[in-house]
Amino acid sequence: MSAQQKLKGNYSSVDGIGVFFKNYSFDEDSVFIYEEGGDLGVIKYGKGHYIIKNDSLLLNYDLTQLKEESYFTAKKYYNSKDSIKVRLNIYNFDRKPLYNIQIYSQSNLKSTESDKNGNAILIFKKGEFKEIIEIHIDGDFFAKQIIYLHRNSNYIVDVFMSKSKIIGFGHPRAIKNEIIKYKIIENNKKCLKLKKENKIVTYKKL
Repeated sequence: MSAQQKLKGNYSSVDGIGVFFKNYSFDEDSVFIYEEGGDLGVIKYGKGHYIIKNDSLLLNYDLTQLKEESYFTAKKYYNSKDSIKVRLNIYNFDRKPLYNIQIYSQSNLKSTESDKNGNAILIFKKGEFKEIIEIHIDGDFFAKQIIYLHRNSNYIVDVFMSKSKIIGFGHPRAIKNEIIKYKIIENNKKCLKLKKENKIVTYKKL
């Protein structure tokens, strides 16, 4: 194969039970997109330039766009009550309220969900926690947010959730600033067969 050869189109490899996949998309401008995942969605992704040289395919992940993480801002106050209140306001990045987002404390399994206005409240007895309060905020196809709060403080927390391509986790893992080399075993109209170390993977052309 010459260095000028190009790949074009979409290629996919699926495991024997049809759950896990690896997909490549190549265009004539020497740009590729990679996605890997399963039934819960995409778990790994990347984008970059590719080169075919002799019998090798070099993938340079130099174009991968990174995802912004979910984040929060918090205000706290104190009083003499025997319990503390954590009030949460859940939004997307456009500051629109998010409904039915799951909120739970990892330590005592206390849980709730955000209402139609994106609001939720958790109440804890003072002294219920020895150190910090760990609160998880999670929703389908949103990057999970974990918050650590002081055990004797009341809080008002604004949480901003980032969209994701996978259920129940953070963002898919981004591959960036890495060059991966494969040996091309076969390349025709039906498939692309690649070898790395001692493993060979066949990608069917779609």
